Amino acid sequence: MIIRILDILSAILTVVSLNLTVKYNKAWLLYAFSCILFTTVCISKHLRGLSCMGEILLITGIKNYIIGKEK
Repeated sequence: MIIRILDILSAILTVVSLNLTVKYNKAWLLYAFSCILFTTVCISKHLRGLSCMGEILLITGIKNYIIGKEK
C-alpha cells in the first residue's frame, strides 16, 4: 500500500518538477527528491528498466538545472 502511494507521488512530483526546473532553480531540490523516490519505488518493485529510467530522469534534471542557471 505504501509503495503504491509513493509510486503515484513520485510520478506526479517528477512531471511537475521537471517542467519547473527550467524556470526556477529551487525546483531542482524537489525534482532530485522525486527522482530518488521514483528510483527507490522501482527498485523495491524489482523493475530494473524503470530504475534505469529514473537515473536518466535525474540526468535530464541536472541538464535542465544547468540550462536554467545559464539564463
